[in-house]
Amino acid sequence: MRKSILQTVLFILILSVLSACTLPLTQATPPAVSDEEMATRVAKILTEMPQPTQGLPTAELPPLITPEPASTLTEEVVETATEAATAQPDQPTATLQPTATSDVVTTVVVTANPAFTPPADDPRTKLGSPTWTDNMDKDTYWPIGEDKYTAIDFKDGQLRLTGLTTTDGWRLAAAEQLANFYLEATISTGTCAGSDRYGLMYRVPVAREANKGYLLGVSCDGKYSLREWDATLGNKGTMTTHINWTTSDAIQAGSNKMNKVGIMAVGDRMIIYINGVMINEVKDATFDQGSFGLFVGARETTNFTISVDEVSYWKNPTP
Repeated sequence: MRKSILQTVLFILILSVLSACTLPLTQATPPAVSDEEMATRVAKILTEMPQPTQGLPTAELPPLITPEPASTLTEEVVETATEAATAQPDQPTATLQPTATSDVVTTVVVTANPAFTPPADDPRTKLGSPTWTDNMDKDTYWPIGEDKYTAIDFKDGQLRLTGLTTTDGWRLAAAEQLANFYLEATISTGTCAGSDRYGLMYRVPVAREANKGYLLGVSCDGKYSLREWDATLGNKGTMTTHINWTTSDAIQAGSNKMNKVGIMAVGDRMIIYINGVMINEVKDATFDQGSFGLFVGARETTNFTISVDEVSYWKNPTP
């Protein structure tokens, strides 16, 4: 066993020394040697091998570059303000009205008033620019077309509201609900007579139903009234009269006349203005806020039509 190991080591050393030499293709087989002779030869070879005087050079590797983490582009999230859509009141397609009753109307011979100059305490003058105005150039805020009681169309920069029955019928504006305000409409009559009437409806609690609210009316024969309608009371609804039809010199009476009809509602106070003149005041707290609109009643003239040039309101006025 020992002999075999020594022979192997000797063979490896001989190959190392002679690796650079060119050996003949045919070599003589060396004679067999003893273990002692083999050990002597190995020791001699190891002694005669040159010893290194310095360490072997090693290839110097460049420093390993550790890549920096790549910058992550973060897109800034910009919050876009979304203006919430403002909800407008739904319009009634048809509003049930009370059965028309015959009012006792006193025949009054009215002479058309001359051109009227509003007084200095006209709310429009005192309050300045309105909060909201509709010049009636288009049908932005009003439902057009025909229902059972009225018809609406727009022509020449005016809203035209026609009464189709003797019963008062109304249309509401698609605008915000109001609590304390001054509301005014510039209204012209067409051909009319006697108790044909028109005016403002306001503080309607539920626009979709349009079955409650106040009505400030003006008649062709120069009268005004303030009434309160509640369709939920009684079998056919109840119309409560706060001011019965009363003549006023502030009203331009007759056909083809223009009147500015205004109501200032602050709390339970309701102050009536016609052409800038305060003509009456009542107190009632049945309805404290709501939608507004226009009404017409063709009591004597078939298809009595009014033309509305402007509707404006001022919020939170001081009486």
